[in-house]
Amino acid sequence: MESSAIKQQDKTLATIIHLSVFSKLFIPFGNFIFPVIIWLVGKEKEFINHHGRNAVNFQLSLLLYYIIIACFLIATIIILGARIPNEFFEYDQYSINIYPGEDSNFLQFLVILVTGALFFLGLIVFELYAVISAAKNASEGKEFKFPLCISFIKKDSTENEPIQ
Repeated sequence: MESSAIKQQDKTLATIIHLSVFSKLFIPFGNFIFPVIIWLVGKEKEFINHHGRNAVNFQLSLLLYYIIIACFLIATIIILGARIPNEFFEYDQYSINIYPGEDSNFLQFLVILVTGALFFLGLIVFELYAVISAAKNASEGKEFKFPLCISFIKKDSTENEPIQ
């Protein structure tokens, strides 16, 4: 669909759909609630339907990625973190002695935690870049497909062919 054939109102609504995901900074799950509400308002228009579906799919994909990273970090904390106190502390009923034992497990623990934190930070930066790029393309009347996006919400079979 050519950008000249798309009304300015539709471009603005598609842009607002993408930018509304930042409402999660103020309202829990605002990144799902507001894009869905705005998308449903203009769903009958092909351009808005395309951008709304993509925005919601991208947010669902990000949620899945955050959950996967969090599960790995929690598993690391449970598995490696449970062994660390026994290696560094000596307990008796009167005192706790700290001694520098073998720190290979602590180093593994630290490396995995830092790596997980970097993945979280990278995902946040990736989300910022992708959402701003999508909003820019929507405001120009262009199609945008999010990278690394899983299509949870498929296109209806009653809808028209994809936008070219």
